[in-house]
Amino acid sequence: MATNPFRQLNVIRNASQKGNIITDCYRLMYNKELWIKAYAKLYPNAGNLTKGISNETKDGFSLQKVDGIIEQLKAGTFRFSPVRRVYIPKSNGKKSPNFKDKLVQEVMRMILENIYDSIFSEDSHGYREGRSCHTALSQIKNTWKGLTWCIEGDIKGFFDNIDHTVLLKLISKKINDHRFLLLIHNVLTSGVMENWTYHKSYSGTPQGGIISPILANIYLHEFDLFMEKQMKEFDKGKVRTRNEEYVKVRSKISTLSRKIKRLDETNGHNHWQGREELVLNIQELKAKQVKVPSIDPMDKNYKRMKYVRYADDFVIGMAASKQCAMKMKETIKYFLKKELHLELSDEKTLVTHLKNPIPFLGYEFRRWNEVKVKRVTCKKQKHPLKKRTLSGAIKLEIPEKKIKEFAIKNGYGNLDNFKILHRAKLINNSEMEILHTYNAELRGIANYYKLANNYHHLDKLFYLAESSFIKTIANKRRSTSMKVASSMRTHKQGVLSLVRKDKHGNEKLHQFVKLKDLPKHKGAIKADSRDIDVLINTMKYSGRTEFEQRLLANKCEACGTTEGQMEVHHVRKLKDLKKKKHITYLDKKMIERNRKTIVLCYKCHHDHYEKQIPISQLASRIR
Repeated sequence: MATNPFRQLNVIRNASQKGNIITDCYRLMYNKELWIKAYAKLYPNAGNLTKGISNETKDGFSLQKVDGIIEQLKAGTFRFSPVRRVYIPKSNGKKSPNFKDKLVQEVMRMILENIYDSIFSEDSHGYREGRSCHTALSQIKNTWKGLTWCIEGDIKGFFDNIDHTVLLKLISKKINDHRFLLLIHNVLTSGVMENWTYHKSYSGTPQGGIISPILANIYLHEFDLFMEKQMKEFDKGKVRTRNEEYVKVRSKISTLSRKIKRLDETNGHNHWQGREELVLNIQELKAKQVKVPSIDPMDKNYKRMKYVRYADDFVIGMAASKQCAMKMKETIKYFLKKELHLELSDEKTLVTHLKNPIPFLGYEFRRWNEVKVKRVTCKKQKHPLKKRTLSGAIKLEIPEKKIKEFAIKNGYGNLDNFKILHRAKLINNSEMEILHTYNAELRGIANYYKLANNYHHLDKLFYLAESSFIKTIANKRRSTSMKVASSMRTHKQGVLSLVRKDKHGNEKLHQFVKLKDLPKHKGAIKADSRDIDVLINTMKYSGRTEFEQRLLANKCEACGTTEGQMEVHHVRKLKDLKKKKHITYLDKKMIERNRKTIVLCYKCHHDHYEKQIPISQLASRIR
């Protein structure tokens, strides 16, 4: 076993990429460095202060607790606790594992990620480093050219219906470590605690669990391999045959052009009778040529199939007949049922022509119907040639429904009748907080839809949001919208803005964001380049973070002692401490250092909770 566990993870990654079976995963979990790195990744998340079935959270973490977990793993006595289900209004409920279980799952996830990420399919984009909804959509935009039909895949209740036996069988193909496989089995079957009643888990992955996304990808990796095989078998022919009608039109243009050239030379390039008529005929034929496909779109000797998956959502594009698409749908349905014990929804799995919009990941995509001719430079040609650049290409669009829903959800108003609303919930916030709230929401939707060809359609939303912002500030100031707009536009012409002084006393302008300030992404994100999507193992080169150094220093940051057990004290937000009327010594130290964590000895940490120690008692103890 390598001394540096991150170098060992790199060895595992390289071995997995070469197709080797991986062993000795369980013993790798004995290394404390992995646990410190896992904790450093989890602790910034405020959700980890939420209690699971026990009262244990990330608050009070210590190296001694890690030692205890490692000893349990060595003895084979570690068990995952049932997941606690908490019901939330207008929701099916939230499942919250213990923080200790999350920590163990994070270490397991790090090992599984290094084994599987390098062998996952290029067509898989969900829950992977360097990949996202944008890379999935860009792959469609970049590579789906000349396709005619699309299968929209929908798996019924995927995450709840994952078969544990099938999943463990798939993992055992790559990992030969009985104890590690048993640990995965334990996390799958840990069960759910609801109103202090235990319910067993017979299928599905643990919701809210750190390890669930990668287990879902491992499960559907088998489907990715099946689709890769189907694509190789389905693809047929190198190019489509030429369209006979297009060849005839092109031939007529060529014949008339040669005739005009010959008669020009015969007449000494002087004007001759009938030339205008021939030129007019050529222009008419060229206009017709643009509307006629250059290749036969129904060529039976040419077939292509493309596939993209994001989590359990997948789409399949085909250059073939509708009958071929329907047959492929039945083939996929049979495979999922037989091999993965999953059911494809007949009602939601649709076969749609690509001239119609197809919803996927919040966008809609379809084939360009417009004709756009432009001059394109070719390698073998001296001069640029005229080409139809949009022929058979894919167009990404923002659904109008999504924009309207976003406006209503955030309380801007109604885009149909342009009825503007003020946001009563924000009136008690400061004006700067209201401005930042609007800006964050608008930047978020603009960033998500930056790949859309109709990106400019967000202009209506931005204008409605700006009007809603003015109306909200007017309600706060007990003024009119006109007066507010006029006063806020005096600082910069045509732009709503607030002026505030920074800590140095200098005035700073805070503007309401406009769509033109968030320019559309030029081109598509290249998802077919491995340089973007492969996760590089940088952990083997990284040193310890400042937080890890404080933790390993084994020194109480309140009293300065280096003896005994050290624990980490957490708070959700520093601004909560600043609002307190009577702050404790620990609160003061966290505010001064601008940190949400502080390392304490066992006595200081527990005294803080029991007595909420005032500054006067602890100030003298700091060394």
